[in-house]
Amino acid sequence: MLEKKLNYFVEDICKYNNFTEDKTNEIQYVMKVLMYETIKFIIIIALFSTFGYFKEILLITFTMSLVKPFTGGYHETSQKRCFIATVILSCFIIAISKNSELNYISAILISVVNIFSVYHQAPIINNYMPITKLSLIKKNKIISLVNYIILTIISIFIIEYRLYSNIILFTLTINVCLMFNLEKYK
Repeated sequence: MLEKKLNYFVEDICKYNNFTEDKTNEIQYVMKVLMYETIKFIIIIALFSTFGYFKEILLITFTMSLVKPFTGGYHETSQKRCFIATVILSCFIIAISKNSELNYISAILISVVNIFSVYHQAPIINNYMPITKLSLIKKNKIISLVNYIILTIISIFIIEYRLYSNIILFTLTINVCLMFNLEKYK
């Protein structure tokens, strides 16, 4: 129902501005993704806040939003499955982060493997996100590498705040694992 209303709203605006059908479809898709992601974000924040993990889920979401769009990789086939996967992965990240005692050397070694993986694999292009423009592929690779390096440096600098440092590090590591989950687009 929300999707129908959103599509009607977008069609009305696009008709008023004389957009092509392709441009209208593109705008509808972007608006649909934004709507579902916003709803998912609000529900996840509310759910984890209920259990006292507000700061942790915000940090996971922030970290993932800086790297996932640029590295590509794992995508679910529906919004419900995506929501469930996000909740499960967030629970794993929090559990691992709370129960790990990483020192500087361990954090640096894991980070080097993460950055190496992103450098050699990102962006992962698959059927759910078939990027074909070479310039966009190169741009995503650079953005993902820069974001990984910056977040890694932050993670290592705040290692005294073990939980938050671990959350950044393990969110990056889980994202690297998800990059290798699906076969590349051909």
